[in-house]
Amino acid sequence: MAENDFLEPRGDIRLTEKELIESPELQQLAQELIETHKINLGPAQIGYLLVYPNISKLKAAKCMKATREVKYYSGHDYLIEVSGELWDMLDKDTRKMLLYHELLHVDPVFKAKNQEWKMQLRKPDFSDYYEINDKFGNIWYKTIQATASSLYDLDPRQESKVTV
Repeated sequence: MAENDFLEPRGDIRLTEKELIESPELQQLAQELIETHKINLGPAQIGYLLVYPNISKLKAAKCMKATREVKYYSGHDYLIEVSGELWDMLDKDTRKMLLYHELLHVDPVFKAKNQEWKMQLRKPDFSDYYEINDKFGNIWYKTIQATASSLYDLDPRQESKVTV
């Protein structure tokens, strides 16, 4: 059989080496935060994942609305992902603040007209974010940036771009 040039792979083929791990630790800590800070999540179900080695060198964590396929297969309305290597390096208080921040993105809204819940994401300028800053300061955020910088050998400009 003749070889077909169109079917031969060319160049480097990179497979993602990201590993997603469901985290009971994140889930338990989130439950404590929800109870302590009286965060109203309505019927929203959240999945908690550690991403190893990281989401990216400049992204400590993220909250996202689940796609309909993810919702169908997992039952989760939202997913909170945290960079695993960074999480492992953080102290307990900083971990709490990081997860608290991510939980504030979750915004289920009841629509009376349709009698149903609409799952939305809050923007970071929401007043609760300012409440975090007023109550706890921003040392936790600076700690995350400095830890990521140390872990990934970032220069000062890159360090200031580390986000949650």
